[in-house]
Amino acid sequence: MNEADILLVYKSLRLPILVIAISYITYYVYKKRTKDEMEKPKYRMLEED
Repeated sequence: MNEADILLVYKSLRLPILVIAISYITYYVYKKRTKDEMEKPKYRMLEED
């Protein structure tokens, strides 16, 4: 493989990998169970004030 082939593979895969990564992060953060776990510290901090 020469440099042009490697560059072509890189450019063709970077956008799909980015979309998959952002989709997974969004799914993980907005799942019901995970969202409840992420919100617990906020409510605990509010109760302590």
